[in-house]
Amino acid sequence: MLVHPHVRRTTITPTRTAVAAVLTMVVILAQMAGPTPSAAAQSLMEGGQGSLMEDPQPAPFYHADPAVLAAAGLGQVINTRVVTMPAFLGYEVTEIAYRSTDTRDRPILATATVVRPPHARPNGPVLSYQHYLNALGQSCAPTETLVNPTLETVQDNAMAFLRVRLDQGWTVLIPDHLGPKVAYPGGQLSARIVLDGMRAVRDDPRFDARHSRFGALGYSGGGIASAWVSLMNDDYAPDVNLVGVAQGGIPTDMTTMARMIGNWPHPAFGLAFAAAVGMAREYPEDIRLEEKLTPEGWALFERMKGRCTASLLVYGAFRSVPMVLEGGDLLAEEGLTRAFAENSVRLTPDVPRVPVFMWHSRTDPLVPFWDAEETATRYCREGTPLTWEPGLAPEHLLGAVEKLPAAMNWLQQRFDGVPAGRACYG
Repeated sequence: MLVHPHVRRTTITPTRTAVAAVLTMVVILAQMAGPTPSAAAQSLMEGGQGSLMEDPQPAPFYHADPAVLAAAGLGQVINTRVVTMPAFLGYEVTEIAYRSTDTRDRPILATATVVRPPHARPNGPVLSYQHYLNALGQSCAPTETLVNPTLETVQDNAMAFLRVRLDQGWTVLIPDHLGPKVAYPGGQLSARIVLDGMRAVRDDPRFDARHSRFGALGYSGGGIASAWVSLMNDDYAPDVNLVGVAQGGIPTDMTTMARMIGNWPHPAFGLAFAAAVGMAREYPEDIRLEEKLTPEGWALFERMKGRCTASLLVYGAFRSVPMVLEGGDLLAEEGLTRAFAENSVRLTPDVPRVPVFMWHSRTDPLVPFWDAEETATRYCREGTPLTWEPGLAPEHLLGAVEKLPAAMNWLQQRFDGVPAGRACYG
């Protein structure tokens, strides 16, 4: 396993911005009643064993007959529903459920939102936007939060910037890229869901996109999904006319992130714990996390199960690996570290062949810049048509805003057929 030399000089002391973010979340959620552990959960906390899997959604939209699903082609639309979304009033919004596959090539029913302006151009640009989903519940997916925003998820619906491009005639696809098991942060799974979502839009005549050019955009967790889209397009979906991928703020190496969290209390521990659970959901044969959780670990899972980013940060703030895991060392779990490595773009030998716009703040206090820089350097060395733009935003989420206009303009050029140049060093 590769270890970047900069990792050794990483400071583990929580940054002021990270602490402030957690405290802000605590204030916001102080009026929300946390879930009370059920009797079954209490039994688990006292030494039993249970499941880390997400409960299936009750709505028929999220279900398909297994035989129908297995017989469907990749990207084939199986269920649809027309909805109204506060974020996209005035636009045509259709939610689709379609055939995709998990990382072991087993059929799954993926879901996404398709937004079109009334004047959408036939065969016009289609942008797949991968939102920054850090979640353990399907109720946190855009197909749910955009229809029924709550206090917990209102910050997850910040998609107003897409309206500018919708008004220019673009179609926007917003996939639930964590999949039905909510396997955060499984980048390879997410890429399959995104690419099959593009197939779904292309092949369904109601979207009039048979000959469209497709692009992808994502930041942070959505950047992981988008980065894997750029890597997997050639092999998994060479039939999709993908003309460019804009990806920013990416945790390019999940093993680095695990080392940064370490085995001591950390303000962002909730996201690390959620990542371990998500990987266990996608790789259940390799990661038997439920056999290693302590009673306190089960109690934390019970509070975080089904919850979204804000709750994950609040409930996990300043917890640590020894509190929740027998043995007290996350990196000693070989199945988990293999899954992290398998989903880390820095550690894969592949490079994108599709044009890529990549950005990351040099001063990002949460996701290390050096891993992204090393990844960009390798992409350039091996011939990726890359535009690499380091930034100076002092906080992780501000990094998305800093370069978003440049990323959108770059995508516009790709949709217009302008050849992508190379700008490897910013």
